[in-house]
Amino acid sequence: MAAVAGLGSSGLLSPWWSLFAYDAGQSFAALAATLACWMTAAQHSGAQRWWRLWMGAATCAWMVGQLFWSRYELARDVGPPSPSLADAGYLILPVFAIAAIIALATDRPGQGALRRPARLLVMGLDGLIVVGAVFVLTWATTLRSVVRARAATPLAYTVAIAYPVIDLLLTVIVILLIATGSSAANQMQLIILGAGLFCVSASDSVFAYVVSGGARSIPPLATVGYVAGLALVAVAALTPTQEAARPHARWGHLLLPYVPVAGMGVLFIVQRVRGTPLDNVEILMATAVVALLIIRQSLTLMQVAGLVASRARLVLVADQTRRQLERDLHDGVQQRLISLGLEIRRVEANVPSELTQLRQELAAVAAELSGTVDEVRELSRGVHPAILSEGGLRPALRTLARRCAVPVELDMQVDGRQPEPVEVAAYYVVAEALTNVTKYAQATLVRVGVRIQRGRLCLTVRDNGVGGADPKRGTGLTGLTDRVEALGGTLTLDSATGRGTCLQAEFPLNQP
Repeated sequence: MAAVAGLGSSGLLSPWWSLFAYDAGQSFAALAATLACWMTAAQHSGAQRWWRLWMGAATCAWMVGQLFWSRYELARDVGPPSPSLADAGYLILPVFAIAAIIALATDRPGQGALRRPARLLVMGLDGLIVVGAVFVLTWATTLRSVVRARAATPLAYTVAIAYPVIDLLLTVIVILLIATGSSAANQMQLIILGAGLFCVSASDSVFAYVVSGGARSIPPLATVGYVAGLALVAVAALTPTQEAARPHARWGHLLLPYVPVAGMGVLFIVQRVRGTPLDNVEILMATAVVALLIIRQSLTLMQVAGLVASRARLVLVADQTRRQLERDLHDGVQQRLISLGLEIRRVEANVPSELTQLRQELAAVAAELSGTVDEVRELSRGVHPAILSEGGLRPALRTLARRCAVPVELDMQVDGRQPEPVEVAAYYVVAEALTNVTKYAQATLVRVGVRIQRGRLCLTVRDNGVGGADPKRGTGLTGLTDRVEALGGTLTLDSATGRGTCLQAEFPLNQP
């Protein structure tokens, strides 16, 4: 690249030989990129092979277009007509390059096959939104006057617009891939390939503006982007994948589509104030951007709804597993221990009275078994209280109140059974709250209130302790918050120092 730029701009060569040096450098760079992509593709499989095949086809098409351009520029000393076969070759590169980076995007460790189509769809929508909004901004500021002044025919007009649109789309998708792919094993490949495509897009823009006006050649230094970009494509093809790093949560890229859309809105407001009418291109592109935004937001709402439903299913499965475990403990281990204890008592009763030591040892074993049974019973209650499944929320909360070391006033204004997931979640909220009161609150009284209001189960646990509870210091309240929110409810904590603690939870009763 440095040799081509230095030789062409050194002044040692005649203008024709300078053009030849630049054109030859671009053609050889394209040939090197094509060979690097196709030769390394044979050494890989899957996505790593396909992106190289697509990128090799892209650079090969670009090389053919460049040879056609050089034929006019060097052999005939005139610029090719616009549009021409050179335009076809040049425009194939970004189209095939998009296919290549989409193939590369599928090579993501930890991404399930079911998630990839949705992820690529969202990325494609975001890219189109950004491209549409940026195109409107550039069209209103500079691109409109340049294209209309230099494009002689409708077809030339279309080709002139196609260059910036496709290049913008390509650049934006690469940026989105890099922004969302920090933990991917192909991160370095993406960065190098993205840098190369950005260089090609920059020179493409200069090429489109100059050629649309029928220029015989473009500024030589403007072609350096082609040489550098194609060389980087070759380097990307030769770059091996790396060990996947631990994924990191990122959200900055989520705002990317909305920044140029906001700029487009500001532009329209300014034009409205100035009395500048919108032309057909602006109206068409703005309409397309708004439509894409609606589709994108609809998809986001569907994804959020799916996540909420999956959280609720996880909670339900966990509760069912806990219930099954409680039944297994009660019907299996606990009953066997009870039977063993009764058998030991029977053996103890049949021991002769003169064997006092043996009778005492059997009695001690029976007492230990009785204590073990009590511990298993307490464990099964913690896993899933049987009384909640059998009698509902009212008797279960009464049991919690009786077992609490701090006096509890229970105000139960709910009759009948409620949805099982709501009853289970409400039970664990009260259980966790009473446990925290006993350990930390130094309270003398706890008030628990349960009522139904506007189709929601409202739960309040209030104590007169020291307050100052911090949910960040433990995982209990965090787990409760996840459980409550999974059911579409809310959990709030008010614990000012010296004024006690108030925990409030609300659960919708009409959730499917």
